[in-house]
Amino acid sequence: MLDQLSSTATNAENASKRFQHTLRDVQKLLNPDSLTQFKFRVPQNSHATNQSAIAKEQQLPKLSPFAQMVSQSVAAPFVYLAPDSGRTQSKRETTNMGAHPQVKLATPKSRPKQSESQTIDHITAQGEQPPSGSQGSRLQAVVVPKPLTPAQRAEYQYISESDSYHPAQHPTPTRMTDGNVVNGYRSVSVDQKHKGDLAVQSLQSILHEIFEAEDNMQPDTSGAVSSSTDSIFALRATDDGSVPVLQADWQARLDLSVQKVVANGRLESIDNDSLVRTQRLCEAAVHAVESSRLRVDEYWSEPDVMEWVERLAVAERGLVAARTLLRIMAAGSHIKELQSEDFLKAVLETLTTVTDECIVPTVEDRPSLHDKVRGAKEESASNPTFITATTHRKALQILLQAATKSFRMLGEFLIKSDLDESLLSSIISLCKHLLFAENASSERDSVFAVQNFETSRRCAMDVVVKVFAKYTDQRQYILDEILTSLEKLPATKQSARQFRLTDAKPIQLVSAMLMRLVQTSATHGGEKAGGRSKALTDEEDERSVADSEDSADFEDDDGEETRVSLKKSRDKAKDLISIIKPLHDAAQSNASYIVKMLVSRAMNTSKSSDEPYRKLLDIFTEDFLNVLGSSDWPCAEMLLRTLTMHMIGLVENPKSAVPSRTLALELLGIVGSGILEMQKAVRSGLRSLDATDTSVGKTLGNLVEQLESGDIEVNQVVAFNGPYRVVIEYLQARDRSDAQLRSAQGYHLMQWAFILCGGRESSTDSDASDTPHSHKDLQRKLHSMVLDSQWLEEHSDIPTPSTAQGRLAAMVLTLSSKLCKAFNRIFSILLTSMNSEHSTVKSRGSKSVSTLLEKDPSILDRNAYVLNHIFRGMNDSSPLVRDSTLKLLSDCIGMRPVLDKGAYDRIIARTRDAAVGVRKRAMKMLKDIYLRNDTVRIRSAIADAIIARVEDTEESVNALARQTMEEIWFTPYIGLTLDGDRSVEARLRYGAQAALLIKTVEAGEGSDGVMESLLRELLRSKSATAHMKVCNTLVRVLFDGIVDSSEIPGTPEQPAILRCLAIFARASPKLFTASQLERLEPYTQNLSRNDDLEVYHSAITILRYVMPHLPTMKPDFLQKLQTALLASVGKLPKSELSEVIPCLWTIDGMLGNTERLVNFLASALKGVYSARATDFATQPQLVTKVSKLMVIVGHIGNACDLDNHLPSLKSNFAWYKGNTVAGLIVELLCPFTTPKQPLGIRESALEGVCMLAQARPKLFLRPDVVNAFETVFSDRVQSLEEVLLCGLGVFFTANEGNPGAEDTPALGSGVASGDERLGRTYVATDHDGASTSIAQRFLSQMLRLALKSCDETSLLAAKLIVSINRQGLVHPKESGPALVALETCPTSAIANMAFVEHKGMHSKHESLFDKEYMRAVQQAYEYQRDTIGNASGFVGQPPASKMSLTWEVLKTGKAQVRKKFLSNICQRMDFKLASLGAGGKGDDHRDFVRFCTENLAFFEYDRVEELAHLLAAMERVFTGTGTAVAQAVESEVLKLRVDMVTENGGISNGAFDTTLAEPLTPSVEPKRLRQLAVAAQTCSLIWETRTYLRSLWNMSKYLNKAKNAAKETNRAPNRSSTASALTESYLQKMTQILSAHTSQAGEHAVCSAFVEMISVDSEVKVGSDEEQGGDGEMGYETPSEGTSNKSNSVPPSSGGRGKKRKSINGNATPRKKGRPSTSRKKSGSVKPGDEDDKGWD
Repeated sequence: MLDQLSSTATNAENASKRFQHTLRDVQKLLNPDSLTQFKFRVPQNSHATNQSAIAKEQQLPKLSPFAQMVSQSVAAPFVYLAPDSGRTQSKRETTNMGAHPQVKLATPKSRPKQSESQTIDHITAQGEQPPSGSQGSRLQAVVVPKPLTPAQRAEYQYISESDSYHPAQHPTPTRMTDGNVVNGYRSVSVDQKHKGDLAVQSLQSILHEIFEAEDNMQPDTSGAVSSSTDSIFALRATDDGSVPVLQADWQARLDLSVQKVVANGRLESIDNDSLVRTQRLCEAAVHAVESSRLRVDEYWSEPDVMEWVERLAVAERGLVAARTLLRIMAAGSHIKELQSEDFLKAVLETLTTVTDECIVPTVEDRPSLHDKVRGAKEESASNPTFITATTHRKALQILLQAATKSFRMLGEFLIKSDLDESLLSSIISLCKHLLFAENASSERDSVFAVQNFETSRRCAMDVVVKVFAKYTDQRQYILDEILTSLEKLPATKQSARQFRLTDAKPIQLVSAMLMRLVQTSATHGGEKAGGRSKALTDEEDERSVADSEDSADFEDDDGEETRVSLKKSRDKAKDLISIIKPLHDAAQSNASYIVKMLVSRAMNTSKSSDEPYRKLLDIFTEDFLNVLGSSDWPCAEMLLRTLTMHMIGLVENPKSAVPSRTLALELLGIVGSGILEMQKAVRSGLRSLDATDTSVGKTLGNLVEQLESGDIEVNQVVAFNGPYRVVIEYLQARDRSDAQLRSAQGYHLMQWAFILCGGRESSTDSDASDTPHSHKDLQRKLHSMVLDSQWLEEHSDIPTPSTAQGRLAAMVLTLSSKLCKAFNRIFSILLTSMNSEHSTVKSRGSKSVSTLLEKDPSILDRNAYVLNHIFRGMNDSSPLVRDSTLKLLSDCIGMRPVLDKGAYDRIIARTRDAAVGVRKRAMKMLKDIYLRNDTVRIRSAIADAIIARVEDTEESVNALARQTMEEIWFTPYIGLTLDGDRSVEARLRYGAQAALLIKTVEAGEGSDGVMESLLRELLRSKSATAHMKVCNTLVRVLFDGIVDSSEIPGTPEQPAILRCLAIFARASPKLFTASQLERLEPYTQNLSRNDDLEVYHSAITILRYVMPHLPTMKPDFLQKLQTALLASVGKLPKSELSEVIPCLWTIDGMLGNTERLVNFLASALKGVYSARATDFATQPQLVTKVSKLMVIVGHIGNACDLDNHLPSLKSNFAWYKGNTVAGLIVELLCPFTTPKQPLGIRESALEGVCMLAQARPKLFLRPDVVNAFETVFSDRVQSLEEVLLCGLGVFFTANEGNPGAEDTPALGSGVASGDERLGRTYVATDHDGASTSIAQRFLSQMLRLALKSCDETSLLAAKLIVSINRQGLVHPKESGPALVALETCPTSAIANMAFVEHKGMHSKHESLFDKEYMRAVQQAYEYQRDTIGNASGFVGQPPASKMSLTWEVLKTGKAQVRKKFLSNICQRMDFKLASLGAGGKGDDHRDFVRFCTENLAFFEYDRVEELAHLLAAMERVFTGTGTAVAQAVESEVLKLRVDMVTENGGISNGAFDTTLAEPLTPSVEPKRLRQLAVAAQTCSLIWETRTYLRSLWNMSKYLNKAKNAAKETNRAPNRSSTASALTESYLQKMTQILSAHTSQAGEHAVCSAFVEMISVDSEVKVGSDEEQGGDGEMGYETPSEGTSNKSNSVPPSSGGRGKKRKSINGNATPRKKGRPSTSRKKSGSVKPGDEDDKGWD
C-alpha cells in the first residue's frame, strides 16, 4: 500500500482520492497540538553548542516520495541526533537521549483519564545497537503511534499538557532507584508492555478457571456437583446456607495476579463484571474471619489447638482476600461498580477481629504468669497460652505478615478514596489498638519476634499519618486519640523504645508518629499521597518468592504520580509567605498542643505514681533529643523548643507550685544537656568531614566556626547554596518513595521559607551583604520548590551531598535554631534556681546544673560565677540542698581539679554537718582532694577534719572516717622501706608523711586521743603486720627528726615531734627500740621553761609506756633517769605526776632499788601526817605544800605496790594497825576531807583517796571513804563534786574494758571446764563489788549532777551514768529517763553521749524500756524548764525538735513501740478541766503540752501510718476535752444563747445565730476565767499542731483514701513544698496562743478565739474561686469522719473567715461541715500554674 501511495505521489496529476484522503489524515495526525511530546532532563555537563555545526552534521535518511511529501507539508519540529551529537537545543525541543520516552495519548471519553493508560503500543528498533557507553550512529528507537481512523479519533478528547503532567515522585536518574520513572514521567518499555499483557492474560486465565469452577459447583440435572471444584473452592457454612470460598493457595494466586495487573495500570483491561464477581468471592473469604475465635485458651486440649490452627489459616486467607478487595477498590476508585462500603466494612471487621482476637493478645502474652523480678534467674515458660502460641509460632507469624500487608494496602486505598467520618474513626481506632499494644522487651518473651510486630505497628502508623495528611478535619481527633492513650505505653525505657533508626538510638514508635504528624502538617500538601516509609518495604512471604523479581517491576505507583491539582495552580498566584505561614502555624499549633497535653498530665503525677505520665514525659523528651539534629526528624527542635519555653514559663512564674518548678528544672537540665551533646556532635562531625574537598564542606565548616563564636548571620543560613539546600538535596537523593523523608523535606522547606520571609523565627536583614533583589530571587526559587518538589532537582548545579555533609548540615541548622540559642538562658535559670527559698527547687537546680557540667566542663571556664552559686548552696538550711550542692561541687572538681585549693576549706566545714549523708559525702570528697594534692597545708587540714569524725556518734560515719584515714595515711606506704632500692623516694615520702602527722597534731587540740585510738585499731586489724612496718618507719623518721629536724619538710619544732611520738607510744609501745629511748634522756633533765615542760611531758610519756616492753635497758641510763625524775617530782605540776610516778615504778622494777622510792614516800607521808594539827587559817602558805604532798602520795599509792616494805613505813607510823600501804595512806588522807579543812586541802585529799581506791577497789568500801564521798555530795560544793566525779570516772572507765577478757582461753585451746576455762571473765573481782556498791549508793547523786547544769560537772556525771549503764550495774529504767533528758542538752558532747547509750539500751531492752518513755518525756520537759530555762519543744532555725535524738532511737526499733509512744504522749497531754486549779498546775500542764506538741510537730516521720496514728490520737484528745472546754467557755464566759430555734427544735432557715450578752462587768471569777483560758490555750496548742502536721506532710490525700490504704500508709510521707512558710505560720500562731494570758482581757480574748476556732470551719473559706480551689496547703483541712471515734466534731484551726457550723445548742457537740467537693479541670486545660503538688517530693 505504501508503494502505491509513493507511486501516486510522484505524479500529482494522477493523485487519487484515496491518496489525498490518506495524506490529509496523516497531516492531521502530525498536528503539533496533538502530537506526543518528549521532554528529557538536560544533563549537568551539557553546554551550549553551535547549532549550525550540528545542523551540518545531521544526515537525514532517504525518504520515500510519500513520506517526503508528508514531511514537507507538516511543520512538526524535531531534531535528529547525529552519531556524536549528545546536545540539546532547548528544553522545549524534542530530543532523543537514549532514554525511554513518555508517550501521551488521548483518553477515551467513555472512561476517565488514567495515568496507567498512557502506554506505548509498540516500539520499532532501527539499525544496530551502538557500542556500550556511546550513542549509536542511527536512530535507536522510533515511536510510531498506531494510526487511528476518524471514527476512532472521535472517541477521544483532548487533554492539555498541564493536566497530563504529574509531579515527580522520584529523583533524577542519577539519584533514583526506580528506572521506570524519568524526570517524573513514567517510561514504558517493550518488556513492560509485554509483562502487562502477560499479567492481564494470567489474571484472565485464573479468573476463567475460578468462575468455571464456581459454575460447576451448581448441581446439574442429576443433582451432582463436579468434584474438580474441591481443589479451588471450599464451602463455608452460613445462616443462609453454604457459600463457596476460594482455597488458600488459589486466593494467594488471585491476589498476586491482581497485584501485577494493578501495578501495570491494566485493571481496565478486565471487564467490570469479572471484577465485581471477584470481589464477591473475596467477600465470602473475608466474612469467614469475622466469627472466628482466634484467641488462645489456657484450658484447650490438643484437638482444640488443632482446630485453632485451622482457624488461623482461615484468617490468613481472609486477610489475603481483604487485600485483594482493597487492591481492586483502590485501582478502580473511579469505577462506581467496584466501590462498596460493605466491602470496606467487611475488611475493617476482619482486620479488627484478627488484631483484637489474635495479634494483640499474643503480643502482650508473656512466658510467666507472674511479674518478672529484676535480677531473678530466667525461668522456663509457665504460661500455657504462651506455650501454645510458641508451639505454633510459624502460623502466627504468617498471620501477622498477612495483617501487615493488609494494613499497608489499606493505607494505599485511603489515599485514592474519600471516606466518611465513621469509617475513618473505625480505621483510627483499629490502628490505635495496634499502636498501643505492649510489645515484649526481649525475643525470649515474644511469639512474633519483637521487630516483626514493630513492622506491623509501623504500617498502622503509616495509615494514621495518611489519614492525618489527607483529612485535615480529622487531625485534632487523631491527636486527641493518641495523647489520651499514652497511659497504655510502657513506662520502662527498654520496653518503650523499639522504633529503630538508621543513625540514632531507638525511640518510641509514638514519639516517631507525633513527629511525623507535626512534619506532615508543615508540608505543603501533606505527605504526598501514596508514599510509605522505607522501613515498610513489602515483605513477600515464602509462597511468592519465586515471583518477587517479576512483581518488583509492577509496584503500584499511582500515588506517586498525582497530577497538579487546581489548588496547586491557584497557589502559583500566591506569594511565598501566604503559603508558608499557615503551614508553620499549623505545625506550631500541633506541637504546642502535644507539649501541653504531655506536660499537664505529667504535672499531676509523680515518678513513683502508678500512672506513667511523669516517666513518659522524660521518655518523650529524651526521644526528641535523641533525634535532635537529624535530617529526618527536624520537627524535634520545634517540639523541644515549645517544651523549653513552657518550662521556662513555669520556673519564672512566681505562682507556680514547687513540684511544677522542679519538673521544669529537671526537663530544662535534660534539654540543656541535649544541646551540649549536639554541639559536641557538630564538632565531631566537622572533624570527620574533609571540609576542603568541596565547596559544600567549606561552607559548612565556616558556619560551624561562626556558631561556636556566636556571630553567625541569618543570611548565611538561608542562602540558596547554604545548609538548607544541602539537607533537602540529601533527603531527595536517598529515597523519594519514603513518605517520612518527604515530610522531613517539606518541614525543612517550610522552615527555610519562614525564616527568609521574616517569620517569628528570625527576619531578613536588609543591611546584610545580600541585596533585596537577591532575597526576592531566593523567595521565587523557594516558591517554585514549595509548589514543585522536582524544581530543585531539575535546577541542581552541585554534586549530590554525601551522607556526612547532609548530617552536618542538618546539625548546623539545629544549632542555629532558637532552641540551641536559648542555652545561655536555660543555664542562667538553673543557676538562679539554686538560690530559691524552696529546698526541693534548690536541690533540683543543682542536679540539673551538674548534668550540664558533666556534658561540657568548659562551662566552668566561661562562667566563673557558677562556683559562687554552689558555695552559697552548701550553707543552705535544707540537708537535701546541701547534699545536692556538694555533689555538684564534686562533679565540678572532678572536671576541673584546679578548684581543689579554693573549695577544700568549705568542704571541711561540711564534715561537721548535721546530716549524716552530707558528712559522708564531704569526707569522700576530701579523700579525693587529699590524694590529688601534695601540699602539707591542704593535707593536714583534711586529715584533721576526717580524724575528728572518727568519734562520730553515727557508726557509718565513724567507720568511713577510720577507713579513709587508713587509705590515705598508711595504705600508700605499705611495702615502701628506707633500705630498699627506692630508699631516696621512700625517705622523701616518709618525711612528708611525718611532717603531715606533726602538722595535724599541732592543728587540733583533741586530735591526740583520736589519733591514738585510730592507730591502736589499725594495728589490731587484719593488715596489722603491714601497718606495723609503716609505723615503725615513721617512728624512725620522727626520732631522726629530733636530732636534725631539717630532714622533715617544714623543719618542725622538737615539742611537736615528741608529742607525735608520744601518740605512737600510747598506741603501740612495741614500735620503739631501746636505742631510741636513750636519746630521750637529755630531755628529762631541764625544767626551766614552759617549752621544756612540754618536751619533758612528751619524753616521760614515751618512757612510761615503752619501758615496760623493753626489759633490756642499760642500768646506767636507768639510774640517771631515776635520779632526774626523783629530783623533779617536787617541781612538777599535778598533771605531770601521773606520768612520772609510773615511770619511776617501772625503773624500780628494772633496777631493784625500791628503797629510794620507799624513803621518798615515807618523807611525803611524814609531811602529811605532821599537818593534821596545823591551823591552815593561820598558816595559809602550808596549804599548797600539803596539797602537793597529798597528790604525790596518792599517785605513789596508785602506781606502786610497796606492801612488802610496810614494816619500814610502820616504823614511822606505829599507830597504824593495817597490813597495806594503801590503807595507811587512806587513814592519813581521810581526816583532811572533812568540811572543817580548807577547800584546797579537801580537794587534794579527796583526789588522793580516789587514786588509791582506783588501784585497790576494796578501799571504796571502807566506811571512812564512803563517809568522805557522802559528805561531798551532801555539801554540794561544785569543785569537790568535780574531783570526786573525775576519780570515780577513771575507776569506772578502767573497769569498762573488762580486764579479764584478754585472759579468756581461745576456743579449741583444749581447756575443758572449770575456772580455767572461764578465765577471769565470769570471776567476781574487787572491781565488781566496788563498782556495784558505788553505782547503787551514789547513782541518784550522779543523776542530780548530770541534770542540774550543762557545765563540766554535768559532763562528768553523764560519763559516769553512761559507764554504769554499759556495765549493767543498775536497772535500765533507773537511768533511762535521765538519758532521754540529757539528749535534749544543748551541749553536744553530753547529748551525743546520752544518745549513743540510749540507742544501745533501746536495742537491748526495747520492750522493757518503752514503759519508761512517758517518765522520760516528763523529765526532759522538767530539765528544759528548770535547767535550760526554755520549755519550748524546738531549737534552732529552721526549727528542730529537742527530742529528735530520742525519736531517732525509736525509729531504730519496732513500729508498734513508736505508735505506743505517740499514743501515750497524747494521753499525757489530755487533762480534766477541774484539775487545772490553783497552784500553777494549769500553767505547768500548758507548758508541758507546748513542749510535747512542738516536739511532735518537728519530728522526722518515716511512715504515713505513724502520722495517721498520731493525728487520730490528737483528734481524740481534742474532741473529748476541747468540746467540754468550749461549752464551759460559751456558757460561763461568753454567755452565748440561741435566739433562732424553731418550735420543733430545728434551726430557722437552716442556720443558727448566737448572741453575746453584753458583759459590762466580768461575771466569771478571775480564777475560773484563768482556768478556762489555760484550758483553751492547751486545746488550741494541740489543734494547731494537728493542723500543721496534716498540711506539712500532705496527709489529707492519705487519710481520705480508702483504696489501697494499707499500701499508701506504709510508704514514707512527702513533705509539703511550702514547708518553710507553713512552719513560720505555725510558730507565729503558737506564739500568739501562749502570749495572750497576761491579763483578764487577754484571757477573755483567748476564750473567744477558742470558741471561734471550734465553731467556724476555716477550711471551707468563703472567697474567690481561686481561694476555694486551693489545695489547703496553707490552710487547714478537716479530717475525715473515720479519724475520730468519739465525736463528729473535729474543728479546724483559726485563721481566715470561714463558714458557721449549722447546729449548736447548750449540750450538743458542734457539727462539722465538710469541705465541698470541687471539680477538677480537665487535664487538657490545666494551666501551668494551677496544678497541685500531690505526690511530689
